[in-house]
Amino acid sequence: MDSYIVRGILIGGSVGVIAALLGFSDSIPRAFGVGMVGGFFAGITLESRRRKRPSGK
Repeated sequence: MDSYIVRGILIGGSVGVIAALLGFSDSIPRAFGVGMVGGFFAGITLESRRRKRPSGK
């Protein structure tokens, strides 16, 4: 896996747990899973944007 995807999954899962601890979700595992899925898609988006960027900058 690329580092963008791994970072996205880790950050998304962390945000999900924090949201659950703050009371936005009833279940910590569910919030962790939803955060991981969101982070996965964010990582894919960042990776695709990086590949489309010209290599000069």
